[in-house]
Amino acid sequence: MSKTPTFFLFIAFLLPAITFAQNRQTGADNTLLPEINPQDIEIRSEFKARFPGLRRQPILGFNPKPRVFQIDPNRIPFIETREEAVADISVTQLGRPEPPTRNILQDPDRMNGYIRAALGSFVSPDVNAYGYYALDESSAVTGNMNMRGSTGHLDGPESSFRYLDANIGYINKLQNGMRLSLDLGALSDFNDLYDLNDPNIQGQIGETASKDYSGFNGQLRLQKIKNTLNGWDLTVGGNVFSTTLDAGSSTLGGETDETAGHLSFSYYWPGQKMYETFKVSGNLESATYSSDAFDSENWVNAEAAVTYERLFDFSTRIKAKGGVSYITDAVDSKVMLSPEIEIIHYLNERLSVTGTAFGRPELNTLQEHHQYNRFLSADNLLRYSYDVGAGAEANLQLFGGNRVFGGASYTHTQNYAYYQRSILAPNDTPGFYSVMYGDANIFEIYAGANQQLVPEKFWANAKVYARSPKLSAGGDIPYEEKLGLEGSISFKPVKELTLNAWAEYLGKRRSPETGTELKAFALLNAGAEYQVNDKIGVFAKMLNVSGQEYEVWSGYQERPFQIFGGITIKL
Repeated sequence: MSKTPTFFLFIAFLLPAITFAQNRQTGADNTLLPEINPQDIEIRSEFKARFPGLRRQPILGFNPKPRVFQIDPNRIPFIETREEAVADISVTQLGRPEPPTRNILQDPDRMNGYIRAALGSFVSPDVNAYGYYALDESSAVTGNMNMRGSTGHLDGPESSFRYLDANIGYINKLQNGMRLSLDLGALSDFNDLYDLNDPNIQGQIGETASKDYSGFNGQLRLQKIKNTLNGWDLTVGGNVFSTTLDAGSSTLGGETDETAGHLSFSYYWPGQKMYETFKVSGNLESATYSSDAFDSENWVNAEAAVTYERLFDFSTRIKAKGGVSYITDAVDSKVMLSPEIEIIHYLNERLSVTGTAFGRPELNTLQEHHQYNRFLSADNLLRYSYDVGAGAEANLQLFGGNRVFGGASYTHTQNYAYYQRSILAPNDTPGFYSVMYGDANIFEIYAGANQQLVPEKFWANAKVYARSPKLSAGGDIPYEEKLGLEGSISFKPVKELTLNAWAEYLGKRRSPETGTELKAFALLNAGAEYQVNDKIGVFAKMLNVSGQEYEVWSGYQERPFQIFGGITIKL
């Protein structure tokens, strides 16, 4: 009982002091933190620090705006752990750092199809079409068609041509990474040739000669893709081709037929080392052809090869192929090696150099020859060719969207295929072309640039080259240029409008039948396209703006200036 008054007296004595201390603390700093001498703040580490002149420092850190979360500065310190301190903070109160700005290219909308059709002067149609239709999630069909032609573009002889090809495909993604594709195609072309109505030609035909092409092709492809480095590929296909040269009552005409087939298989897998891959492959091509001038002939080109590819130290990529080929034609049969090697070395992130060396046999089909030179006669035998060569190229990227390149190459070819006009009796008048063969040496240097100075606004590319095409027997290869240039420019002043121009230059070429050279020519072309909306656009283009008279093959003048106008429909 006697201690109770003493206790209350003690509390009453201290109460004014406690009240005065609270009032002083609240009034001075407006905080509930206890008064702490800044000189006695302990940095929780293995040492103590003193800060002269420091009046007050928050205990929990120096950054007034922490990046991860905010903590009430008036909380009672050192009561809860760090995890407990932020456990009740709302997620919306967390102050996260701003993420970096991301510039992602938008994927363009898939076009299910388009039709691009135009009509030009001299009744010249130009049509391109493409279609895609998904049957379900794993299969689809595709198709495309291209046609161009002209009528009456030359004065004097009849002048008309048409090139038409169409293809349809089926794609099916099977189970376990299997993929099946089927492609079918057809072509139907014709071309009026130069006028052979000449009284000096034996067997005068009295009309302009013409030539027709027709053909069908098909290919079945089966793939097993485990990943980008492991899988196999099997392809089987063939084509049928026929061409007819109508030269009236003369003996210059005739018909040529060809049936060809091909079979190939490849299997590829990763090696034991990083960025190392192997590939084994086999390829078989064979054809039978005949004409009115000779009985049927056969040719075979078979190859087995192993390919090795590896990236060393992220700076040097080597791709090497070793193969053995067996080839037979109407004249000879041989077994030949077919090695190839390519080395790409990146000196830095902007500059790279590439070196190649190869030895490979090849044999072009009759269809390839006739489509390249539409003035061929119908009595050509096929020979294999064997190329041995090397090349080097340098690529420099000055900045994004820019590439400058240049290089040189040398190739020696055994049985190089070139074209030469036959000479008709009795007055040595040039007739149609024939495929000739001879050893050749071709040296070439080139340089060019690809530019996109303003992304999606202005882009351009150009390439210039100089060649020395020589036959080992002497003289230049007929109808092959020594100097050439090609380039194009596109400009988009607004999103809907695209302006473009493209050009081609071919230097002089030897024409041995006439003992002269075909003159050089430069073709300047231009076009414009306006996109009315997402589905419809209109365009115009001009070919051979300067109206040059030129010949690609001696004896036949090509088209003069033409202007086209058309429409584009996107589905």
